[in-house]
Amino acid sequence: MSDRIRRPSPQIAYVLDEFPSLSELFILREMQGLRERHELRLAPVALRRGRHREAYSPAAVEMVEEGVFRPSRLWGLWLLPALVALRWPGGYLSALGIVVRQGFRRPALLRELVSALLSAGYFALRLPRSLRHVHANFASMPSTVGLLLAEIRGTGFSFSAHARDLFTEEAHFLDLKLPEAEFVTVCTAYGRDTLLRRHPLASGGKVHLVYHGVDVSHYSPVSPSRSALPVILSVGRLVEKKGFPILLRAAGILRARGIEFRLVIIGEGPERADLQRLATGLGVAEVTEFRGAQTGEQVRQAYAEAEVFVLASVVASDQDRDGLPNVLLEALACGVPAVATRVSAIPELIEPEETGLLAKPGDPEDFAEQLERMLFDDELRATVSRLGRERVVQHFRLERSVAHMAELLRSAL
Repeated sequence: MSDRIRRPSPQIAYVLDEFPSLSELFILREMQGLRERHELRLAPVALRRGRHREAYSPAAVEMVEEGVFRPSRLWGLWLLPALVALRWPGGYLSALGIVVRQGFRRPALLRELVSALLSAGYFALRLPRSLRHVHANFASMPSTVGLLLAEIRGTGFSFSAHARDLFTEEAHFLDLKLPEAEFVTVCTAYGRDTLLRRHPLASGGKVHLVYHGVDVSHYSPVSPSRSALPVILSVGRLVEKKGFPILLRAAGILRARGIEFRLVIIGEGPERADLQRLATGLGVAEVTEFRGAQTGEQVRQAYAEAEVFVLASVVASDQDRDGLPNVLLEALACGVPAVATRVSAIPELIEPEETGLLAKPGDPEDFAEQLERMLFDDELRATVSRLGRERVVQHFRLERSVAHMAELLRSAL
């Protein structure tokens, strides 16, 4: 009999938008840590099934096999509400009441509410009787589904907020979710303060700062496999908030100064074609390599090639922005000096002259200046390499963040 068959039924549903997701490996690591180190019985409950299954570890693949995924044609399940109402009449009426009340208050969001109710009903039927708590990742649609699922099944509810769901308008009903939640976690002090400032009364002392953590034994300095030309590495989705046009323009400035390097960009996204055209127009296409989406292990190997890690984050036109990017934590844990920007929570990790360098967001000249300093100042690079890793080890270890989350979940159970 396999371990998968012997594993007890889950008590905690982890509601996510997509699972697994290459851009949200921190959630996967958190779930694995909660299961393996703290023996919490949880399972993923996802609105979409992630791609790139081959990119994950065997333990992650097993978790996917145990997960519950919403069908793509949920609207066709017309018998679903009746089945849920028959099985949990009180819980379903309570969830339906939330949808009706919120729909009257915000008619433009009625479709989202009905979709969330259908999703919650489907998950309620699929999850075992042992379910005792629902935790949602992201304050947007996953937590709307999570709230209604907890209402139907009569369990506790909590959620984690991250970045986009705090800084844009896509997170709805927070004035309802915050009072209903047993606890709320936010992964940066900047994000926590933003949430408390916008919802001071509804938060009710239940908002906790839980940084994302990295496995500092897995992400650790290794013998560099560096080429003759210094490699400047950046990792992130090719979207506006990552500031890749600024990075390419800074690279163009460095080339104009006669500085030789290779620029490696790992990540995929809707801006790829535009970025490749921009690289050509700036005259840096021949030294820039777009590697596309990569596995966590491939990214870890790329850190060993890098002389400097860079992230040119900006505030996007829809107000989306990074929180504290996990790739920065990983790079520093690997001893790679980093240049980033003063956006959002990045200064919570990067302290200029000590754990890295910071540039003005959206300023290619300043970014090029900081990058040139890091490339040519050997003493600075050695200092930030050492202190950067120490900062991650002291404050951003995976064990520490998982232990904090485990404590909150055990209290809720």
